[in-house]
Amino acid sequence: MADVVNPFLMLAGIGMMAVAIVAVAYWRRKTKVSWKWFGYGALVWVAAIAVKLAMDLTISGPIQYGILDLYGMGALIAFASVYVGLRTGLLESGFTYIFAKKKAKKAKITFNEAVAFGIGFGAIEAFLLGLSSFLNIIVIYLYPGILDSLGVVQKDMVLSSLGQSTLIVIPAIVERIATIFIHVFAAALAIASVNTGKMKYIWGSVAYKSVTDGMIPVLLVLAGMGFLSSYTMEIPIIVLAVIGYFGILDIKKRFK
Repeated sequence: MADVVNPFLMLAGIGMMAVAIVAVAYWRRKTKVSWKWFGYGALVWVAAIAVKLAMDLTISGPIQYGILDLYGMGALIAFASVYVGLRTGLLESGFTYIFAKKKAKKAKITFNEAVAFGIGFGAIEAFLLGLSSFLNIIVIYLYPGILDSLGVVQKDMVLSSLGQSTLIVIPAIVERIATIFIHVFAAALAIASVNTGKMKYIWGSVAYKSVTDGMIPVLLVLAGMGFLSSYTMEIPIIVLAVIGYFGILDIKKRFK
Protein backbone atom coordinates (compact mmCIF):
# COMPACT_ATOMS: atom_id res chain seq x y z
CA MET A 1 0.00 0.00 0.00
CA ALA A 2 2.93 2.32 0.65
CA ASP A 3 3.68 2.26 -3.05
CA VAL A 4 0.58 4.38 -3.74
CA VAL A 5 1.62 7.02 -1.21
CA ASN A 6 3.78 9.76 -2.68
CA PRO A 7 6.51 10.33 -0.04
CA PHE A 8 7.50 13.63 -1.63
CA LEU A 9 4.24 15.11 -0.32
CA MET A 10 6.13 15.38 2.96
CA LEU A 11 7.85 18.36 1.38
CA ALA A 12 4.65 20.35 1.96
CA GLY A 13 4.91 19.93 5.70
CA ILE A 14 8.65 20.54 5.68
CA GLY A 15 8.14 23.66 3.59
CA MET A 16 5.46 25.04 5.89
CA MET A 17 7.68 24.53 8.93
CA ALA A 18 10.53 26.19 7.05
CA VAL A 19 8.33 29.22 6.32
CA ALA A 20 7.72 29.62 10.05
CA ILE A 21 11.38 29.29 10.99
CA VAL A 22 12.67 31.57 8.23
CA ALA A 23 10.11 34.30 8.96
CA VAL A 24 11.02 34.42 12.65
CA ALA A 25 14.76 34.19 12.00
CA TYR A 26 14.66 36.90 9.34
CA TRP A 27 12.82 39.47 11.46
CA ARG A 28 14.87 38.67 14.55
CA ARG A 29 18.13 39.11 12.63
CA LYS A 30 16.93 42.24 10.85
CA THR A 31 15.58 44.11 13.88
CA LYS A 32 17.11 42.41 16.95
CA VAL A 33 13.63 42.52 18.49
CA SER A 34 13.24 40.45 21.66
CA TRP A 35 12.24 36.82 21.20
CA LYS A 36 9.37 37.33 23.63
CA TRP A 37 7.35 39.23 21.02
CA PHE A 38 7.27 36.19 18.75
CA GLY A 39 6.21 34.19 21.78
CA TYR A 40 3.43 36.64 22.64
CA GLY A 41 2.02 36.24 19.14
CA ALA A 42 2.13 32.46 19.41
CA LEU A 43 0.38 32.52 22.80
CA VAL A 44 -2.42 34.75 21.55
CA TRP A 45 -2.89 32.41 18.59
CA VAL A 46 -3.17 29.46 20.99
CA ALA A 47 -5.75 31.35 23.05
CA ALA A 48 -7.87 32.17 19.98
CA ILE A 49 -7.66 28.60 18.66
CA ALA A 50 -8.63 27.21 22.07
CA VAL A 51 -11.84 29.25 22.04
CA LYS A 52 -12.57 28.20 18.44
CA LEU A 53 -12.06 24.55 19.39
CA ALA A 54 -14.37 24.92 22.39
CA MET A 55 -17.03 26.42 20.11
CA ASP A 56 -16.64 23.60 17.59
CA LEU A 57 -17.03 21.00 20.33
CA THR A 58 -20.18 22.61 21.71
CA ILE A 59 -22.29 25.00 19.65
CA SER A 60 -20.94 25.03 16.07
CA GLY A 61 -22.20 21.60 15.04
CA PRO A 62 -25.78 21.87 16.34
CA ILE A 63 -26.22 25.34 14.84
CA GLN A 64 -24.96 24.28 11.43
CA TYR A 65 -27.03 21.06 11.37
CA GLY A 66 -30.09 23.08 12.34
CA ILE A 67 -29.57 25.54 9.49
CA LEU A 68 -28.98 22.69 7.04
CA ASP A 69 -32.21 20.96 8.07
CA LEU A 70 -34.29 24.11 7.96
CA TYR A 71 -32.90 26.04 5.02
CA GLY A 72 -30.67 23.73 2.96
CA MET A 73 -27.08 23.63 1.78
CA GLY A 74 -26.98 27.12 0.25
CA ALA A 75 -27.98 28.74 3.53
CA LEU A 76 -25.48 26.58 5.41
CA ILE A 77 -22.61 27.70 3.18
CA ALA A 78 -23.63 31.35 3.57
CA PHE A 79 -23.90 30.97 7.33
CA ALA A 80 -20.59 29.11 7.56
CA SER A 81 -18.83 31.89 5.68
CA VAL A 82 -20.19 34.59 7.99
CA TYR A 83 -19.74 32.48 11.13
CA VAL A 84 -16.21 31.33 10.39
CA GLY A 85 -15.15 34.77 9.20
CA LEU A 86 -16.54 36.81 12.08
CA ARG A 87 -15.38 34.29 14.64
CA THR A 88 -11.82 34.52 13.37
CA GLY A 89 -11.89 38.30 13.07
CA LEU A 90 -13.37 38.93 16.50
CA LEU A 91 -11.27 36.34 18.34
CA GLU A 92 -7.89 36.75 16.67
CA SER A 93 -7.94 40.52 16.22
CA GLY A 94 -9.88 41.00 19.44
CA PHE A 95 -7.40 39.02 21.53
CA THR A 96 -4.53 40.91 19.90
CA TYR A 97 -6.21 44.20 20.80
CA ILE A 98 -6.73 43.11 24.41
CA PHE A 99 -3.11 41.99 24.65
CA ALA A 100 -1.88 45.32 23.24
CA LYS A 101 -4.11 47.22 25.67
CA LYS A 102 -2.50 45.50 28.62
CA LYS A 103 1.02 46.02 27.29
CA ALA A 104 0.31 49.69 26.54
CA LYS A 105 -0.08 50.35 30.27
CA LYS A 106 3.72 50.11 30.51
CA ALA A 107 4.83 51.32 27.08
CA LYS A 108 3.55 51.53 23.54
CA ILE A 109 4.39 48.60 21.30
CA THR A 110 6.84 49.55 18.56
CA PHE A 111 6.41 48.70 14.90
CA ASN A 112 9.17 46.08 15.01
CA GLU A 113 7.54 44.46 18.03
CA ALA A 114 4.12 44.50 16.35
CA VAL A 115 5.53 42.76 13.27
CA ALA A 116 7.32 40.21 15.48
CA PHE A 117 4.02 39.57 17.26
CA GLY A 118 2.26 39.02 13.93
CA ILE A 119 5.02 36.75 12.67
CA GLY A 120 4.87 34.72 15.87
CA PHE A 121 1.09 34.46 15.45
CA GLY A 122 1.41 33.17 11.89
CA ALA A 123 4.56 31.11 12.44
CA ILE A 124 3.11 28.90 15.15
CA GLU A 125 0.15 28.18 12.89
CA ALA A 126 2.39 27.40 9.90
CA PHE A 127 4.74 25.23 11.96
CA LEU A 128 2.00 23.15 13.60
CA LEU A 129 0.10 22.66 10.33
CA GLY A 130 3.35 21.66 8.64
CA LEU A 131 4.29 19.27 11.43
CA SER A 132 0.85 17.67 11.34
CA SER A 133 1.02 17.22 7.56
CA PHE A 134 4.53 15.77 7.73
CA LEU A 135 3.73 13.31 10.53
CA ASN A 136 0.47 12.14 8.93
CA ILE A 137 2.19 11.28 5.67
CA ILE A 138 5.30 9.67 7.12
CA VAL A 139 3.29 7.53 9.55
CA ILE A 140 1.03 6.21 6.79
CA TYR A 141 3.99 5.70 4.47
CA LEU A 142 5.92 3.70 7.07
CA TYR A 143 2.91 1.93 8.59
CA PRO A 144 0.30 1.61 5.83
CA GLY A 145 -1.58 -1.03 7.79
CA ILE A 146 -2.97 1.74 9.97
CA LEU A 147 -5.43 2.53 7.17
CA ASP A 148 -7.09 -0.84 7.55
CA SER A 149 -8.99 0.55 10.54
CA LEU A 150 -10.78 3.01 8.26
CA GLY A 151 -13.91 2.40 6.26
CA VAL A 152 -13.60 1.67 2.56
CA VAL A 153 -14.74 5.11 1.39
CA GLN A 154 -12.60 6.99 3.91
CA LYS A 155 -9.60 4.80 3.12
CA ASP A 156 -9.94 5.47 -0.61
CA MET A 157 -10.18 9.21 0.04
CA VAL A 158 -7.01 9.18 2.14
CA LEU A 159 -5.08 7.14 -0.41
CA SER A 160 -6.29 9.37 -3.23
CA SER A 161 -5.10 12.43 -1.32
CA LEU A 162 -1.71 10.89 -0.54
CA GLY A 163 -1.19 9.74 -4.11
CA GLN A 164 -1.34 13.23 -5.63
CA SER A 165 1.39 14.82 -7.70
CA THR A 166 4.34 16.35 -5.87
CA LEU A 167 3.39 19.69 -7.47
CA ILE A 168 0.58 19.93 -4.92
CA VAL A 169 3.13 20.93 -2.27
CA ILE A 170 3.70 24.32 -3.92
CA PRO A 171 0.27 25.83 -3.12
CA ALA A 172 0.52 24.66 0.48
CA ILE A 173 3.83 26.44 1.00
CA VAL A 174 2.74 29.57 -0.90
CA GLU A 175 -0.37 29.76 1.26
CA ARG A 176 1.69 29.77 4.46
CA ILE A 177 3.95 32.53 3.12
CA ALA A 178 0.91 34.60 2.18
CA THR A 179 -0.77 33.96 5.50
CA ILE A 180 2.24 35.30 7.41
CA PHE A 181 1.71 38.69 5.74
CA ILE A 182 -2.02 38.52 6.50
CA HIS A 183 -1.41 37.83 10.18
CA VAL A 184 1.21 40.56 10.45
CA PHE A 185 -1.01 43.22 8.89
CA ALA A 186 -4.02 42.25 11.00
CA ALA A 187 -1.90 42.32 14.16
CA ALA A 188 -0.32 45.67 13.24
CA LEU A 189 -3.77 47.18 12.68
CA ALA A 190 -5.04 45.98 16.06
CA ILE A 191 -1.93 47.24 17.86
CA ALA A 192 -2.00 50.56 15.98
CA SER A 193 -5.56 51.00 17.23
CA VAL A 194 -4.27 50.87 20.80
CA ASN A 195 -1.32 53.15 20.07
CA THR A 196 -3.41 55.81 18.33
CA GLY A 197 -6.68 55.40 20.20
CA LYS A 198 -8.50 55.13 16.86
CA MET A 199 -11.02 52.29 16.73
CA LYS A 200 -11.09 52.28 12.93
CA TYR A 201 -7.88 50.25 12.94
CA ILE A 202 -9.18 47.44 15.13
CA TRP A 203 -12.38 47.24 13.10
CA GLY A 204 -10.27 47.19 9.95
CA SER A 205 -8.29 44.30 11.42
CA VAL A 206 -11.48 42.40 12.31
CA ALA A 207 -12.89 42.95 8.81
CA TYR A 208 -9.63 41.90 7.13
CA LYS A 209 -9.40 38.68 9.12
CA SER A 210 -13.12 38.01 8.67
CA VAL A 211 -12.86 38.23 4.88
CA THR A 212 -9.78 35.98 4.90
CA ASP A 213 -11.40 33.11 6.77
CA GLY A 214 -14.94 33.83 5.62
CA MET A 215 -14.17 32.85 2.05
CA ILE A 216 -12.76 29.45 3.03
CA PRO A 217 -16.12 27.56 3.18
CA VAL A 218 -17.05 28.85 -0.28
CA LEU A 219 -13.65 27.97 -1.75
CA LEU A 220 -13.80 24.46 -0.27
CA VAL A 221 -17.25 23.86 -1.75
CA LEU A 222 -16.16 25.11 -5.17
CA ALA A 223 -13.03 22.96 -5.01
CA GLY A 224 -15.13 19.91 -4.16
CA MET A 225 -17.29 20.60 -7.21
CA GLY A 226 -14.21 20.72 -9.40
CA PHE A 227 -14.44 24.44 -10.14
CA LEU A 228 -11.14 25.29 -8.49
CA SER A 229 -7.74 23.65 -8.48
CA SER A 230 -5.28 23.75 -5.61
CA TYR A 231 -3.46 26.52 -7.46
CA THR A 232 -6.36 28.81 -8.30
CA MET A 233 -7.71 28.50 -4.75
CA GLU A 234 -4.64 30.38 -3.55
CA ILE A 235 -5.29 33.44 -5.72
CA PRO A 236 -7.64 35.16 -3.21
CA ILE A 237 -5.16 34.43 -0.39
CA ILE A 238 -2.31 35.91 -2.41
CA VAL A 239 -4.39 39.01 -3.21
CA LEU A 240 -5.10 39.51 0.50
CA ALA A 241 -1.39 38.98 1.26
CA VAL A 242 -0.42 41.67 -1.25
CA ILE A 243 -2.93 44.01 0.39
CA GLY A 244 -1.36 43.05 3.71
CA TYR A 245 2.17 43.75 2.50
CA PHE A 246 1.36 47.28 1.34
CA GLY A 247 -0.83 47.75 4.39
CA ILE A 248 2.12 46.93 6.64
CA LEU A 249 4.21 49.57 4.89
CA ASP A 250 1.44 52.13 5.36
CA ILE A 251 0.55 51.30 8.96
CA LYS A 252 4.19 51.72 9.96
CA LYS A 253 3.56 55.48 9.96
CA ARG A 254 1.08 55.06 12.83
CA PHE A 255 3.82 53.77 15.12
CA LYS A 256 5.92 56.94 15.04
